[in-house]
Amino acid sequence: YFRYQEVHSTPTNLERFASQWANVEKQLKVDKVYLETTRNNQLATESDVTTLKKFFESRGIKVSAGLGFTVNESNGFQSFCYSNKEQRDRVREMTEFTAKYFDEIILDDFYFTNCKCDLCIAAKGDKSWTQFRTEQMDEVSKNLIIGPAKKINPNVRIIIKYPNWYESFQGLGYDLAVQPKLFDAIYTGTETRNGESGQR
Repeated sequence: YFRYQEVHSTPTNLERFASQWANVEKQLKVDKVYLETTRNNQLATESDVTTLKKFFESRGIKVSAGLGFTVNESNGFQSFCYSNKEQRDRVREMTEFTAKYFDEIILDDFYFTNCKCDLCIAAKGDKSWTQFRTEQMDEVSKNLIIGPAKKINPNVRIIIKYPNWYESFQGLGYDLAVQPKLFDAIYTGTETRNGESGQR
């Protein structure tokens, strides 16, 4: 899984990367990679994506995409505000861009909401944060992710990736009752984490 940072920076240093990748392939058989097109509200360019995709495909490696929907990772994993029209439009734009180039997209486990702005408070009304956020993320899944992606590329397969699970995650909009039925597949549970970090 190549994060946006690598996807955006590698094409300008492709010769160096090719040498590093050759060392990886001496020790490991890689048959698939994911290229993340967005993270921290940044979006890769067409050149970034097509250059790296061609690099891996020329080596017989399947290439899929990743979407890291976070506005500011270093600020407590600040999410997009899915009550804000401009931010909703940005998420749709990122999804449509990615679907143009890939037949498979995985949503990184940034796919949640932790926004408590005035717009979200007003939209929440009397609902609990869990009810509001699960309902909101179900709607976002249909109208900002799945629908726009499949309109651009009817063949695209979209996978939702869940983090190692805690019940409290429902309060961030992860809806295990509804979302698995909306997406083409789910994925979870095989990440390696730093044992000293809070993410285990």
